[in-house]
Amino acid sequence: MSIRSQDEDLLRRIEANDPNINDLTIRSANNVGIRKLNIFDIEIGPRGLLRIARALARRDSPLDSLSLELSSSSDTFLEEFATAFWENPDSLPNELNLWGHICEAGGRALGTVLVRRGTPLEHLFLHARNEGDHSWVLGVVALLQVLGDNPSKSPKKLFLDVFHNDFMEPMERLLQNQMCSQEVLGVLCNIQDTEDRSNFQRRMTSVCCNETNISTTYDSNHTLIRVPHACPQLEHYLTMNVNPDKKKVACIKVYDTHFARDFQPDFFAVMQPSLLSEVLAFVNQAFADHEVFTSEAAPNG
Repeated sequence: MSIRSQDEDLLRRIEANDPNINDLTIRSANNVGIRKLNIFDIEIGPRGLLRIARALARRDSPLDSLSLELSSSSDTFLEEFATAFWENPDSLPNELNLWGHICEAGGRALGTVLVRRGTPLEHLFLHARNEGDHSWVLGVVALLQVLGDNPSKSPKKLFLDVFHNDFMEPMERLLQNQMCSQEVLGVLCNIQDTEDRSNFQRRMTSVCCNETNISTTYDSNHTLIRVPHACPQLEHYLTMNVNPDKKKVACIKVYDTHFARDFQPDFFAVMQPSLLSEVLAFVNQAFADHEVFTSEAAPNG
């Protein structure tokens, strides 16, 4: 059994029946000199976990990183942990790594605390015990649904080490209309099945550039810059999204999608003069921005 802290080089090997196991963990959580705390392979009951969370919530400055293994013996583990940060959500560690049992109530409770923070969490890593853990899937879906209602407070990086198709709908909702919120939202999913990967690519491409009409294209996600298994078209949009001027990114996508492809000149014929001048100004500027982007994205040589 071990408790590990990278910054303080705290490495203690403890027998499973050591009565001081919780006390040592609490002292580590209270120590302001410790910036990273990893807690694995430890039999901590719900009360012990709650004590740890309360100690972390009282810190003057949050941990940089907390890695925590959640026991499958209790459905209340994560819910109890998240609830402890309700009054002081900004004390939640900036990087949170959770292994194991989440469950639906736990995912919803964690999401609720995350959206109460003043600033988004830097990283949230969720690791399933196994691919067949259906409660983990329900927990992740519940978390994504809460974050989808408050996308500006969603973590800047979200890592899911097991992919499930049930994630797609709440994930799409979370990633939509992100132009004015976070600068970076990285979503990493480990997708093994070929059909699932193709579906993921197609739907993430639509998230980054919804081609239904000019409005949906303009309101697409312009912040996502890293997605695994990206097909060429998705990679094209991710490269566009690197540009910090999100309005310009939106305009380039509109031009690229609705004006540069099979554009019909008589599109302008039915426009009122005042609208026509605005559209022509937009097209001219978008064309210039598109040409700059194309030249910068082209490989050298």
